[in-house]
Amino acid sequence: MTKQHTNSGIGAQGAAHAQAAAEINEQHQADESVIAEASVAVGEGAGPQGDESTPSYVDATADAAGAATQEATPEQVIAQLQSDLEAEKAHNADLLDKFQRSAAEFQNSRRRQEKQTADAIDRASAQIVRKLLPVLDDFDLAFERMPATLANDQPAWVDGFRQIQRKLVAILEEEGVKQIPSDGAFDPTHHEAVSSEPNESVASGNIISTLRVGYEQRGHILRPSLVRVAA
Repeated sequence: MTKQHTNSGIGAQGAAHAQAAAEINEQHQADESVIAEASVAVGEGAGPQGDESTPSYVDATADAAGAATQEATPEQVIAQLQSDLEAEKAHNADLLDKFQRSAAEFQNSRRRQEKQTADAIDRASAQIVRKLLPVLDDFDLAFERMPATLANDQPAWVDGFRQIQRKLVAILEEEGVKQIPSDGAFDPTHHEAVSSEPNESVASGNIISTLRVGYEQRGHILRPSLVRVAA
C-alpha cells in the first residue's frame, strides 16, 4: 500500500516538472520572437534616419542655390547678367586683340622672310654677274683691236663671236644688268675718276672718255665705270 502511494506521488511530481519545463520553453521562444521583431523594426528605421541625418553635398548646394535665387530680386539678377555679359565681352575683345596681333606678326614675318630670300637671290646673282663682266670686257677689247682686214671682210667666225657676245649681253639684261652711262656729268656713285685733266671740248666736271664700262643691277652698282674727267 505504501509502495503504490509512493509511486503515484513520484509520477505526479514528474508530470508537474514536465509541465513547468514546457511553460518555460514557450516563454523563452516568445521572448526570442519579441527580440527578433524589435531588431527588424530598428533596422528598417535606420535607413531613412541615416539619410536624413547625413544629406549629400549636391542636395546642400542645390538648397543653397535655391535659397539664393529666391532671395535675389529681379534687379539683382539683371545686374548680375549684365556684369557677366560685360566680362564676356572684355574676354572676347582680348582674344580678338591677341588674334589680330598674331596675324600681323605672321604677315610681317612672312614679308621679312620673302625680302631676305629675294636679297639672297640678288646677292647670288650679282656674284655670278661680276664673274661674267671680265668676259664682256674681253669681247669688247677683242672687237676694238681687231685688224682692219678682218673688220672689213667679216669672216664667219668673227660674226659667230659677235653672236656669242650679243647672247651674253641679252642674258645679263634678263637678270636686270645695265651699262652705266659713260657720258655727261661725273657721278661719284656711278663713276670712278682715273684722271682729271683740262679739255677744251668738254666742260669741267664732265666725262671725257671711258676706260672701262661699268654695270649696275636693279639699282645696285656691280662696278663703277673708270673714266677720265675734265678739270
